[in-house]
Amino acid sequence: MSRKPTTLEEWKSTLLAAVGMVVASFLAWFVLSRLSEATAGDTIGTFASVGLVLWVVSQSWFYMTQVKSPRRLLFLMGISFIQVVPFLFAAVYGAFGYTDNCVFGAQRPADVLYFSYVTFTTVGYGDMSPTGLCRALAAAEAVTGYILLGMFVAAAVALYSRNHGHN
Repeated sequence: MSRKPTTLEEWKSTLLAAVGMVVASFLAWFVLSRLSEATAGDTIGTFASVGLVLWVVSQSWFYMTQVKSPRRLLFLMGISFIQVVPFLFAAVYGAFGYTDNCVFGAQRPADVLYFSYVTFTTVGYGDMSPTGLCRALAAAEAVTGYILLGMFVAAAVALYSRNHGHN
């Protein structure tokens, strides 16, 4: 007779994945947004951008094909929506450098993080604006925000439907 796993056991891999995403995105932002002006620039920024694209594509594939539980999908999407994706985009903005190389008006790491959240949520206050290559990156961040929000809503509807017996 097999014993049913406890709730913590069921969620263990999901919680570990969420913690891993949060830690990795925070470290990426912390390191890349603090590069010196001599180190930061188009080369580092381009490599960071490619890494970001690969991460977003792989995570989207993982969410859509590997996570079968709507509750787990909703949880992981929530973590991504709130913290991971904006921190990773802020890391890439920081990798391009300051003094208006990427985000006009950004002077420190907190500024690019703020700009990233404003862009990701498509609020767009207008106090900072992307320049150069970062314009395309900001547009990609806004589109990513739309897509991720759509996936989050779909997961919430699936969970609601399952819990309330709707097909």
